[in-house]
Amino acid sequence: MKISHFQPLLLLLLASSLFFLPALRAVGFEYCNKSGYAFGTVSRVEISPNPIEPADYELSITVFGYASKSIDVGSIEVYAKSENITDILRRSPISPIKAGTNFEFPLSEVPKDILEGEYKYVVALLDDNVGDPEKPVLCVDFDLPTSALTLVSSA
Repeated sequence: MKISHFQPLLLLLLASSLFFLPALRAVGFEYCNKSGYAFGTVSRVEISPNPIEPADYELSITVFGYASKSIDVGSIEVYAKSENITDILRRSPISPIKAGTNFEFPLSEVPKDILEGEYKYVVALLDDNVGDPEKPVLCVDFDLPTSALTLVSSA
């Protein structure tokens, strides 16, 4: 039996696509304060479905990162924010996070919100034991990934 040169190449392509598959759901993000937070770092934000189509009414957001500090009692908020409006879409309690560990915040059934003008989605981590409960200890914002068809239909 003769093996063509094409078969190993196809196998390599398939294996590499499975390795990078989670990255397809990742989106670009930035820290809300533009410089980062003492609590820790965010390494990746994933959204599903990606891209988001007009018929999608809910999405799942997962934030991955590393904690430099601990939190015993806290919550995570997701909201859509424009220049004039802030819509809180979901607030969930979190399990304690220990310093020096990786964290993952999976948030499912987040309603899709469309605000007029430019807006971003925001995920904020709040520590209930810190002085100002409205000031996040970690916060990232990002644009929703939409297909070109979505952009044309919303114009």
